[in-house]
Amino acid sequence: MFAGFDDSMVSYEIECFPEDAPIEGNAMASGDDDYDLAVEEFIRNELRNGNEWAWCTVRVIARYDGVDSVVGMDFLGCCSYESREQFEACPYCDDMKDQAREDLYTQLEGILYRFGCVNPLESEAFDG
Repeated sequence: MFAGFDDSMVSYEIECFPEDAPIEGNAMASGDDDYDLAVEEFIRNELRNGNEWAWCTVRVIARYDGVDSVVGMDFLGCCSYESREQFEACPYCDDMKDQAREDLYTQLEGILYRFGCVNPLESEAFDG
């Protein structure tokens, strides 16, 4: 990976979208049918009450400051959270930011290579 990127220049957006997969059979697999049904009903109630995070797909977008046309992304489906804040506090959020940043850097690195700015075979700026 090109070592010239500065992580402090990366900003993130977190979005949730309605999940296409059915709640039934995807929300839980505890082995306890009664518990699973209760969780599914809880999710449906949360959705009816306007909690879009109750059953969603989450997308994390990474952008490099000053480079608006190139983004890195990561997705996670069949998510159920009480709120955006609960998602942001979970380990998946940091993992998704890491993946989105790596996707962004890979794309930026490809552009730099394509235009002859860096060459992974000759540049000491590459660490991998």
